[in-house]
Amino acid sequence: MSNQIDTTLFQNQKGETQKFKAAVLTGKETVEILEFPMPEIGENDGLLHVEACGVCGFDSEAYLNGGNGVFQLPCVIGHEIVGRVSKIGPEAAKRWGVKEGDRVVVEEYIPCGSCRNCLTGHYHQCFELRYGAVRIDHPKTALWGGFAEYMYLHPNAIIHKASPDVSPELLQLYIPISNGIHWVQEVGNAKVGDTVVIQGPGPMGLGAVIGAKEAGAETIIVTGMSKDAHRLEMAKEFGATHTFFADTQDVVKEVAAVTDGRMANTVINAATAPQQLVSSLDLAGERATVVHSATDEKLTQNLMSSKITWKLLTVKGVLGRPTKAVGVALRVIESGRYPLEKMVTHSYPIEQAGEAVHTHAYGKDGCIHVAVVNESLKKEW
Repeated sequence: MSNQIDTTLFQNQKGETQKFKAAVLTGKETVEILEFPMPEIGENDGLLHVEACGVCGFDSEAYLNGGNGVFQLPCVIGHEIVGRVSKIGPEAAKRWGVKEGDRVVVEEYIPCGSCRNCLTGHYHQCFELRYGAVRIDHPKTALWGGFAEYMYLHPNAIIHKASPDVSPELLQLYIPISNGIHWVQEVGNAKVGDTVVIQGPGPMGLGAVIGAKEAGAETIIVTGMSKDAHRLEMAKEFGATHTFFADTQDVVKEVAAVTDGRMANTVINAATAPQQLVSSLDLAGERATVVHSATDEKLTQNLMSSKITWKLLTVKGVLGRPTKAVGVALRVIESGRYPLEKMVTHSYPIEQAGEAVHTHAYGKDGCIHVAVVNESLKKEW
């Protein structure tokens, strides 16, 4: 049975096929609002009516630099994606366990399934296709990003069903929270009663606070700069027991005092700053794990590898999260245990997606997490 999309749903009164808005990163600090037609949908793929999409630090990096090693400009950006299934083929519906009208979140990964990374279970390192980073001249469609009214659901997309009773503006936090849970618990090996130090109180750092709290950590310490005072206060609301200013306090001495010299079992480097990797080796206790997520290219010369050796440290890099962490994050969001609404400080319509990314990239107006939302759907939330 054919399951091609009913194009009459996307035609105006003259019978002409409509086009839909999307925010396209075209160059350094340049986002343009363009219009694109709907892709055709068959038995094995689908179409998402986007409700909300968060701005990620990776988006900001590409915005400030005119792309990076992942973004294929020009592309529709946005990969913290929440929406309703608008159209779906029968095979796709069976595989994903969803139907038209269901609310879902969509991970940025689109595994090819055949490269070495995919075949060894490391699909998050497959870069053949990735939501928010595919050129608009792709032969299938331009709609590969979440800053748009609609987005194409590739057969290999990773989709999670989400609660219809929770605001999409909260659900789009699933990436920082799932990252935080994975980085602290799975990669950082934090356990009940441990001490966790998190460097950087941005969305990923705050997600790590939740990850540490959910792991049962006894002491959760977050460091930031003086300008991050409001973020550090929020960290306390999420479960941090101590916060320190790295630019005005000796963080290593403060952590030593809090832990009676034992230092941290797990250190999470959750912001882009070359000195973080250096300081993390001092903040880590014996046999601790340091989890590093930064992508800076200005590594300081003060890195002392002997500290890794004498403390028997484990240093691990992270890039996203496995799919199982997303399900855990969704349950945390849906539980209402944390005042996550305070984390979403700014929301913009699709037409102002450029301003949304600019606000996030430059940390304007005290922003913490920024969302791009489909204003036409908010009345249905």
